[in-house]
Amino acid sequence: MNAHVHYRKKACAYLLGLALGASAAVTQAEEKPPVRIGWVNWSDTEITVKLASTALQEHLKQPVKLVMADIGIQFQALANGNIDLIPMVWLPSTHKAFYDKYKDRLEDLGVLYEGRIGMAVPTSVPVAEVASVEDLNKPGIREKFDGKILTSEVGNGQYTLTVKAIEDYKLTGYKLVGSSESGMLNEMDRNLKRDKWSLVNAWSPHWMFSKWSLRYLEDPKQIFGGAEQIHAMARKGFSQEHPEVAYFFAHFSLPQADLEALMMQARESTADKAVAAYYAANKARFEGMFNPELVSRTR
Repeated sequence: MNAHVHYRKKACAYLLGLALGASAAVTQAEEKPPVRIGWVNWSDTEITVKLASTALQEHLKQPVKLVMADIGIQFQALANGNIDLIPMVWLPSTHKAFYDKYKDRLEDLGVLYEGRIGMAVPTSVPVAEVASVEDLNKPGIREKFDGKILTSEVGNGQYTLTVKAIEDYKLTGYKLVGSSESGMLNEMDRNLKRDKWSLVNAWSPHWMFSKWSLRYLEDPKQIFGGAEQIHAMARKGFSQEHPEVAYFFAHFSLPQADLEALMMQARESTADKAVAAYYAANKARFEGMFNPELVSRTR
């Protein structure tokens, strides 16, 4: 008798397990496939993709998969359909070569924010003495900068443009001092504490503009280009398959001051914490980036 009861309990447990398994399989089958968002390990991009991911999951219940790789690989994967979108395409100059190569297989979802690169100085350097790159040739100015242009990694895109700037502006006696992002900024910080001038290769958005008061030098020869726009770019056909996600990215914007402050907060804690706090404080604004009609169809 006990053996019979034991057998019945095992049989019931087995059947219950089958039922639960079947139910889970049906639920899993009904789940949306994730939107695959590619990103590069840049501080502004990390904030952008994590804010977008939070908003998509919160408002659309849309699963998101973040895929990190170098920018060249991201463009290739996007063109081949291995990822769905990348929200960090700098145009018209920085990523022009990649965009021109793959543009027939891409969709531009819109501009998220603007960026810039160029030579910069602390605002403690008088504008009357140094307003533009041309002013670096004024008598006595080179000596105040110790003849140094502080830069990050040797050989990157901005380094190459600065070499061209030295040639085109005939900045005789100046030398590029390459180290790393932190090395460049640490030297500038030491100079500021000693009331010494610094000339740095800067780019924005970046947390350096939140920590220090800096200004770009005018670039009349446009060696560094003008304002860059950071686009969200998707694979061909994505907006037809995911109109609600495409609508969001077409309306997703982030004030540069907010982005730079978020990067600074992420540096002091983590990007996840900074994003969570910002999203919670600005939830109503993010809700306005979605199309109510499209959202209702996805739920």
